[in-house]
Amino acid sequence: QCNIDEYDINRMYPTTHAVIGDAKATLQSLVKELGNGSSEKKEQIEKEIASTTEQAMAQYHEVYTSNAKPINPYRVYGDLMKVLDRNNSFVTHESGNTRDQLSTVYETLIPRGFLGWGNVSSLGFSFPAVTAAKLAHPDRQCVAVIGDAALSYMLGNFEVLTRLQIGLTIVHINNGGFSGYGPGFWGEGHDPFTFDVLGPEAINMSAAIKEIGWKTERVTEPSEVAPALERALAANESNQSAYIEVIASQYPLYGDWAG
Repeated sequence: QCNIDEYDINRMYPTTHAVIGDAKATLQSLVKELGNGSSEKKEQIEKEIASTTEQAMAQYHEVYTSNAKPINPYRVYGDLMKVLDRNNSFVTHESGNTRDQLSTVYETLIPRGFLGWGNVSSLGFSFPAVTAAKLAHPDRQCVAVIGDAALSYMLGNFEVLTRLQIGLTIVHINNGGFSGYGPGFWGEGHDPFTFDVLGPEAINMSAAIKEIGWKTERVTEPSEVAPALERALAANESNQSAYIEVIASQYPLYGDWAG
């Protein structure tokens, strides 16, 4: 772990190796040091890193192609990485499950291609984040992956993108519950009265958001995730925002860092 403040070391998760310093300066020094080493040693280190990464990610890769219904959220993340031009895109998540899962598996190929944020953070922040990214990089594909609770925090602002003709995509992992409040795959929770939400059989968010002027789809089949993403990105190219509602499962798998 590299952090400029020693009090943040070993704070959220066990730290095997700690470096106190500015991240940019530390990485520059590391690159310089590695550049002075032999190419043989460098290749060995790269192989060790690749092997360790592959072992750690194996459990996620197994479900990238899952055909389970309701749709496994990792199927969505896997297809998102296939469909996006990751050399010309921006992705962020929400506070909650999508943060814990997407931050673990999303493979970024360019600087500022992924925004990971928060631990206990403001719900709905992904909306201004992805909007700002689109304004800063109009030619990039810009996507925010959100959960049930976050949608309530941003819904009133969707009209702005229609009015200003800003094309980005919101992917909603609709698993019918607010993470952490009531009992679920995350544990016992702390407030069961705020956990249950009306499911997709009672409320059709895709139909509602369509009336705001967005391109919308409700996806229930795993095989339709990638095509829906492609159609959404095509709409974005015409300056129309898109909302994809994925009817997903509550899947109990996170990175170790998420606890």
